[in-house]
Amino acid sequence: MRQRIVWYIGGAIALGFLQKLLFDRLLIFGAKPDVMLLLTAWIARREGQSLGTTAGFFIGLFMDLLHGTMGLDAFSKTVSGFVAGFFSNPDTLDNLSNFIFATMLAAFFGTSAYELLSTALQAPLVKWTLLAVVTSLYNLPFAYLFFEGTKRFT
Repeated sequence: MRQRIVWYIGGAIALGFLQKLLFDRLLIFGAKPDVMLLLTAWIARREGQSLGTTAGFFIGLFMDLLHGTMGLDAFSKTVSGFVAGFFSNPDTLDNLSNFIFATMLAAFFGTSAYELLSTALQAPLVKWTLLAVVTSLYNLPFAYLFFEGTKRFT
Protein backbone atom coordinates (compact mmCIF):
# COMPACT_ATOMS: atom_id res chain seq x y z
CA MET A 1 0.00 0.00 0.00
CA ARG A 2 2.79 2.44 0.85
CA GLN A 3 4.48 1.86 -2.48
CA ARG A 4 1.23 2.65 -4.33
CA ILE A 5 0.79 5.86 -2.32
CA VAL A 6 4.31 6.95 -3.25
CA TRP A 7 3.47 6.27 -6.91
CA TYR A 8 0.22 8.26 -6.54
CA ILE A 9 2.09 11.22 -5.04
CA GLY A 10 4.75 11.14 -7.76
CA GLY A 11 2.11 10.83 -10.45
CA ALA A 12 0.10 13.69 -8.95
CA ILE A 13 3.13 15.99 -8.92
CA ALA A 14 4.09 15.13 -12.51
CA LEU A 15 0.52 15.38 -13.81
CA GLY A 16 -0.04 18.59 -11.84
CA PHE A 17 2.78 20.37 -13.59
CA LEU A 18 1.67 18.89 -16.92
CA GLN A 19 -1.84 20.17 -16.23
CA LYS A 20 -0.59 23.64 -15.38
CA LEU A 21 1.86 23.93 -18.27
CA LEU A 22 -0.05 22.18 -21.08
CA PHE A 23 -3.63 21.14 -20.48
CA ASP A 24 -4.83 24.43 -18.96
CA ARG A 25 -4.22 26.01 -22.36
CA LEU A 26 -6.48 23.62 -24.31
CA LEU A 27 -9.74 25.50 -23.71
CA ILE A 28 -12.86 24.71 -25.73
CA PHE A 29 -15.96 26.74 -24.81
CA GLY A 30 -14.42 27.48 -21.42
CA ALA A 31 -13.78 23.80 -20.66
CA LYS A 32 -10.34 22.28 -20.30
CA PRO A 33 -9.15 18.70 -19.97
CA ASP A 34 -8.45 17.82 -16.37
CA VAL A 35 -5.85 15.08 -15.96
CA MET A 36 -5.89 15.60 -12.20
CA LEU A 37 -9.56 14.67 -12.21
CA LEU A 38 -8.67 11.53 -14.16
CA LEU A 39 -6.05 10.63 -11.55
CA THR A 40 -8.55 11.29 -8.77
CA ALA A 41 -11.18 9.08 -10.43
CA TRP A 42 -8.62 6.35 -11.07
CA ILE A 43 -7.47 6.34 -7.44
CA ALA A 44 -11.06 6.43 -6.17
CA ARG A 45 -12.06 3.47 -8.33
CA ARG A 46 -8.96 1.49 -7.42
CA GLU A 47 -8.69 2.24 -3.69
CA GLY A 48 -12.26 3.02 -2.67
CA GLN A 49 -14.37 6.02 -1.89
CA SER A 50 -12.65 7.05 1.33
CA LEU A 51 -9.13 7.11 -0.08
CA GLY A 52 -10.42 8.60 -3.35
CA THR A 53 -12.05 11.46 -1.47
CA THR A 54 -8.88 12.07 0.54
CA ALA A 55 -6.71 11.85 -2.56
CA GLY A 56 -9.05 14.26 -4.32
CA PHE A 57 -8.63 16.78 -1.51
CA PHE A 58 -4.84 16.63 -1.57
CA ILE A 59 -4.68 16.65 -5.38
CA GLY A 60 -7.00 19.66 -5.41
CA LEU A 61 -4.94 21.38 -2.72
CA PHE A 62 -1.82 20.87 -4.83
CA MET A 63 -3.60 22.37 -7.83
CA ASP A 64 -4.75 25.28 -5.67
CA LEU A 65 -1.13 25.93 -4.76
CA LEU A 66 -0.17 25.91 -8.44
CA HIS A 67 -3.07 28.15 -9.49
CA GLY A 68 -3.10 30.45 -6.48
CA THR A 69 -6.80 29.94 -5.69
CA MET A 70 -7.04 28.33 -2.29
CA GLY A 71 -9.94 26.00 -1.71
CA LEU A 72 -11.78 25.79 -5.02
CA ASP A 73 -9.85 22.92 -6.57
CA ALA A 74 -9.57 21.14 -3.22
CA PHE A 75 -13.34 21.15 -2.84
CA SER A 76 -14.11 20.21 -6.44
CA LYS A 77 -11.59 17.34 -6.52
CA THR A 78 -12.92 16.10 -3.16
CA VAL A 79 -16.40 15.97 -4.66
CA SER A 80 -15.01 14.25 -7.76
CA GLY A 81 -13.20 11.64 -5.68
CA PHE A 82 -16.34 11.00 -3.65
CA VAL A 83 -18.50 10.55 -6.76
CA ALA A 84 -15.96 8.35 -8.57
CA GLY A 85 -15.59 6.24 -5.43
CA PHE A 86 -19.15 4.99 -5.90
CA PHE A 87 -17.80 2.94 -8.82
CA SER A 88 -15.09 1.24 -6.79
CA ASN A 89 -15.51 -2.46 -7.42
CA PRO A 90 -12.51 -4.81 -7.53
CA ASP A 91 -14.24 -6.91 -10.20
CA THR A 92 -14.59 -4.01 -12.66
CA LEU A 93 -11.23 -2.25 -12.36
CA ASP A 94 -10.34 -3.23 -15.92
CA ASN A 95 -13.73 -2.20 -17.33
CA LEU A 96 -13.32 0.82 -19.61
CA SER A 97 -16.98 1.80 -19.72
CA ASN A 98 -17.18 1.84 -15.92
CA PHE A 99 -14.14 4.14 -15.73
CA ILE A 100 -15.52 6.42 -18.46
CA PHE A 101 -18.90 6.67 -16.71
CA ALA A 102 -17.29 7.31 -13.31
CA THR A 103 -15.04 9.98 -14.83
CA MET A 104 -17.94 11.64 -16.62
CA LEU A 105 -20.02 11.88 -13.45
CA ALA A 106 -17.02 12.97 -11.37
CA ALA A 107 -16.22 15.68 -13.94
CA PHE A 108 -19.82 16.87 -13.98
CA PHE A 109 -20.20 17.13 -10.21
CA GLY A 110 -16.67 18.43 -9.65
CA THR A 111 -17.05 21.14 -12.29
CA SER A 112 -20.48 22.04 -10.91
CA ALA A 113 -19.04 22.43 -7.42
CA TYR A 114 -16.14 24.52 -8.74
CA GLU A 115 -18.36 26.84 -10.77
CA LEU A 116 -20.94 27.29 -8.05
CA LEU A 117 -18.29 28.26 -5.51
CA SER A 118 -16.20 30.40 -7.85
CA THR A 119 -19.24 32.49 -8.79
CA ALA A 120 -20.52 32.62 -5.18
CA LEU A 121 -23.73 30.83 -6.19
CA GLN A 122 -24.60 33.72 -8.54
CA ALA A 123 -24.13 31.91 -11.87
CA PRO A 124 -27.27 31.07 -13.83
CA LEU A 125 -28.26 27.42 -13.78
CA VAL A 126 -27.90 27.10 -17.55
CA LYS A 127 -24.35 28.50 -17.57
CA TRP A 128 -22.76 26.20 -15.01
CA THR A 129 -24.74 23.18 -16.18
CA LEU A 130 -23.60 23.73 -19.76
CA LEU A 131 -19.98 24.17 -18.66
CA ALA A 132 -20.19 21.01 -16.54
CA VAL A 133 -21.60 19.00 -19.46
CA VAL A 134 -18.99 20.34 -21.91
CA THR A 135 -16.19 19.60 -19.42
CA SER A 136 -17.51 16.08 -18.87
CA LEU A 137 -17.63 15.39 -22.59
CA TYR A 138 -14.26 17.04 -23.25
CA ASN A 139 -12.59 14.80 -20.67
CA LEU A 140 -13.85 11.56 -22.26
CA PRO A 141 -11.11 11.13 -24.91
CA PHE A 142 -8.48 11.93 -22.29
CA ALA A 143 -10.12 9.42 -19.95
CA TYR A 144 -9.79 6.74 -22.60
CA LEU A 145 -6.10 7.56 -23.16
CA PHE A 146 -5.49 7.70 -19.39
CA PHE A 147 -7.21 4.33 -18.87
CA GLU A 148 -5.24 2.67 -21.65
CA GLY A 149 -2.01 4.21 -20.37
CA THR A 150 -2.54 2.98 -16.81
CA LYS A 151 -3.41 -0.63 -17.67
CA ARG A 152 0.05 -1.81 -16.70
CA PHE A 153 -0.40 -0.40 -13.17
CA THR A 154 -3.56 -2.36 -12.37
